[in-house]
Amino acid sequence: MTPEQKEKLKKIYELVKRGSTEGERAAAEKALDKMLEKYNMKGVDLDSLDMDWYGLSYTTDLELSLMERLIKTMLGDYPKDIGRMQKGSKTIHMRVTYFDYITVSSAYEYFRRHMKLQWQKFAAPHVAKCRTTKTKNARRKQLQDVFFNKYAIASNFYKPEELQPVDWDSLPKKEQQDYIKLHKVEGGTYNVQVTNGLLLEK
Repeated sequence: MTPEQKEKLKKIYELVKRGSTEGERAAAEKALDKMLEKYNMKGVDLDSLDMDWYGLSYTTDLELSLMERLIKTMLGDYPKDIGRMQKGSKTIHMRVTYFDYITVSSAYEYFRRHMKLQWQKFAAPHVAKCRTTKTKNARRKQLQDVFFNKYAIASNFYKPEELQPVDWDSLPKKEQQDYIKLHKVEGGTYNVQVTNGLLLEK
């Protein structure tokens, strides 16, 4: 089977499973049977065939936190096969279905841009006040956890049962001040609508 045939077969199989209407699913199933017969692939394990390795890249610790949280939020849990192919690589590879990859990568691209704008608006000015590179890096590291917690909660990345109440009085005064400084951080809103690449060719 050529890579092109495999990719086409995966997309058709996704439509069989996730087509938006009964008619769409029926048409996809007919196309799938026709393709399996044409390439003498009857009996192939379609669920195994549908899994492949895909990569998502990041440039900052914030983007890595975002990627990890989105994978868990949108897929329910981490894929069994996930990790870096090379030491020091800033790409996370995961073995998932084509549909799951598109779902996560589309959301990641949206939230990555939106989160960056929120960081620039609310956190970056506090980092810029530091005079040296060393103090700027330290300040950035201090703000990142607080910022991401605020952003993730505002973006509804967590289910209610996953949220733990914060004992405000037990927080260090500096962290309390950072929460106050970042209290206006806004979350993103993303509606999953994946159709591109999942349409039957006429």
